[in-house]
Amino acid sequence: MSIKYSEPPKLNTNRRFADNMICGHHLLVKAKRGEKSNSTNETYAVPAFNVTTFQGINAAFEAFETLGSSGLLAFSNSALKHFGRGDALSGLEIASQYIETLARRTTIKVATHLDHGDYMSDGGRKVIQGAVQMLTSVMADNSTNKSLGTPTSLDENIGFTREVVNMAHPLGVSVEGELGVLAGVEDEDTQSEESTYTNPDELERFLRETGVLMLAPTIGTKHGPNKGKPGEKVKLNIQLAHELLKSANTINEDIVFVAHGASTLYPNVVDYAITQLGALGSKEQDISKWKEFVGTDWEQIQGLIGAGFCKINTDTENRQTYLAALIGALKGTASKVDIRYYDNATTKALTQSYLQKLIMAGNYGVWHEPKIDVTQFKFEL
Repeated sequence: MSIKYSEPPKLNTNRRFADNMICGHHLLVKAKRGEKSNSTNETYAVPAFNVTTFQGINAAFEAFETLGSSGLLAFSNSALKHFGRGDALSGLEIASQYIETLARRTTIKVATHLDHGDYMSDGGRKVIQGAVQMLTSVMADNSTNKSLGTPTSLDENIGFTREVVNMAHPLGVSVEGELGVLAGVEDEDTQSEESTYTNPDELERFLRETGVLMLAPTIGTKHGPNKGKPGEKVKLNIQLAHELLKSANTINEDIVFVAHGASTLYPNVVDYAITQLGALGSKEQDISKWKEFVGTDWEQIQGLIGAGFCKINTDTENRQTYLAALIGALKGTASKVDIRYYDNATTKALTQSYLQKLIMAGNYGVWHEPKIDVTQFKFEL
């Protein structure tokens, strides 16, 4: 379909959300400008933590508060179904209300984001429509037809994404689009066997006609725990990222990029899990799976931050941390009949993982001075 578009609606920056809740784009543009408290520093990034449990939310708030960080919590469709006992819309209501309750007691600013929302299917439309009402940011991922597993045309991607912008921007809800296809498996609702780089020639048209201020270009990252082969470093196309940023800045310097599939791999988490699994007498095939995990090297992510990537989606590394901590707790005292013990052990580990990523991304001291010495922090299970 080929459609002529009028000027897209600008993001309503006068919208005021619930206490300490804020538009997702506002946090990201601050990061792109290097704004912290009342000063301007080097560019940093805001990790978007994909959360699937209340533990994950609690741990994230603890980390945000400790560091004075901008908080960004993201929800996949599968996570929302988990919160809502199979119903994503119920999950939206439950999760968003829980976060708003915690936000009333916090001293930082928090944004909530729908990850990989799709506006092509009837179910996907309903979730995005609900997210626009209950969250502060949404992703309109129309680069792939999820039911067919095939890339969409540029016209289709622009058309569906623009519909979301028309609905969300007047309400002060920022919209993230995707241009290109990212390979890998995030969950049962988001997966692709092949990856395609973002075409620089399509970038300007997509940005101008959709009006999105947040864009997920594809430059070599990958969803899931296996981003490459063991022993080989993941290589991202940093040169392409800079080329895309230069083009985006000529349209609007408030446009920010998003890195999907950007989870790193913490060797101490893997080593800890392997040791605990060995002590439990686990199957060699389970231990081997941990040895096969490959993350994106942080040096590569730093290169992306310098190329305007101010939102770094983070999921796999936190799942690994949670599971490693649970394995360790079971190994330590598997007969302890107290769910709170295991809950506390995994929540503490998640908090450590979140602190690590926030410090690495430079996202601290944004709303108040950190309560710890970030130079002395050590991530330990």
